[in-house]
Amino acid sequence: MFEAIEKILDLKKFKEEIFKGKIFVFQKSQFTLDLIQEIKTEISSEYDGELEKIHYLDECETISMNLVSNLKNSKIFKELFKSFLIERGFYNNNSYWDQFRIRIAPAEDKFNYREASRISSHRDTWGTNIHQQINWWGPISSVDETNTMIFYPEFFSKPVKNSTSTWDLNTYLDHRKRNDFSYPSAPQMLEELPEQVKILPVTIQPGEILCFSGCHLHSSSKQKSEKTRFSFEIRTICQQDLDDKSQAPNTDCDLKWQFPKIFRNINDNSPLKFTR
Repeated sequence: MFEAIEKILDLKKFKEEIFKGKIFVFQKSQFTLDLIQEIKTEISSEYDGELEKIHYLDECETISMNLVSNLKNSKIFKELFKSFLIERGFYNNNSYWDQFRIRIAPAEDKFNYREASRISSHRDTWGTNIHQQINWWGPISSVDETNTMIFYPEFFSKPVKNSTSTWDLNTYLDHRKRNDFSYPSAPQMLEELPEQVKILPVTIQPGEILCFSGCHLHSSSKQKSEKTRFSFEIRTICQQDLDDKSQAPNTDCDLKWQFPKIFRNINDNSPLKFTR
């Protein structure tokens, strides 16, 4: 299900395969290695210890929260990522993206801050109800099966019970403005997956970048680990896909609205708006 790729030769076909559930792994390039190095340099200005061992510090949660907050949406990170999209044949002038996020998944599952915690099973499209969404993810530190992201491939087209019918992005954003974290940051899954469910752990290296549909059901690893994971993520939407209604299936999202406003044009930063 993971397919290694150097460059996109046919963008339309590439996205059709993404929307059918294929997961691509873009190989290392100078742009991706520069991106990882730039992120590590920025992290070291606030925390100069070993990334995988940050959980041993008494103040690890505070440090982690400050890092993900201060490094979010960095201009240099997004410039390097844009260069990567151009280099690999994905970028066009009608592409949109959301915030560039650094995420920290602790070795011990004890943090409460979403971007500095292990994440439970979810689809990213549960938060936007836009099924043209494509996710990009890459490790900053080393990952193995105990501290990585995992996919549940059989549930790409199989529904699960979730709270999308009652969750609202605007309500969440209003709470965040007040530094109130009582409202869930995303819809939640409301059932347990089978004990023997098939999983696909991601074990790519820093400098490699994972690309997949936001409709995939995925989570942080459930295993006990000795390493904290540092990774980055960003999501894109292409206007042409919206116009053509080219998208992944809506398997089980019951959001009342769609939320395009979190996506901005890569060129001019204008907000995404539906034209049809």
